[in-house]
Amino acid sequence: MKKRTESTEVDLSGVGLTDADIYEAMKSISGYIDITPGDFKDLYCIAYRHAMERFARSVSARDIMATKVVSVQPESPLADVVEIMSEHGVSGVPVLDSEGKVLGVISEKDILFQFLGEKTGNFMAALQRCLHAGGCMAVPVRKLKAGEVMTSPAVTVSEDAFLGEILELLTQKGINRLPVTDPEGRLVGIIARSDLVNATLRGRTCTWNT
Repeated sequence: MKKRTESTEVDLSGVGLTDADIYEAMKSISGYIDITPGDFKDLYCIAYRHAMERFARSVSARDIMATKVVSVQPESPLADVVEIMSEHGVSGVPVLDSEGKVLGVISEKDILFQFLGEKTGNFMAALQRCLHAGGCMAVPVRKLKAGEVMTSPAVTVSEDAFLGEILELLTQKGINRLPVTDPEGRLVGIIARSDLVNATLRGRTCTWNT
């Protein structure tokens, strides 16, 4: 194969290459190239996978975390927690002590559990129960504090955690957000599943049109 010294970075994450594309590309290169379209497909996908793995090892939590984080205190009434989550459009908040250390996390699932007395991630199922007599425990739930409802200890990552580790934690633990903490356990940011983590590693794969 003839060596080429120039390189060009092209984002092909949303494009499915075809055999015709490869033939046209090969014809446009001067000189002899001893490679088949099938070989090129394999080489492209392997190179793409290696590039994504390298990316996952080079980007840290510090690079992608949101630093403006909505949080609550353990003594915050649950009604206030729900209002804060609604106002800010978030599905979970970290619970911090007076020093800013993460004590736990309150998610929609934690709140639904208090209303239903059983774990569920289906909001409509919770609403259906609440609309039936005796199916919703809203009155006693109002008396609860954040510290009584939160999941603790919280799953957290350090600022130096790499993207691959973050994605693995989100997947293994089945959670939607990860508080980012300093060495003393104080909150410095948060990473949501809906952020760059999920879009970069799960939505971008090597695809081929046939």
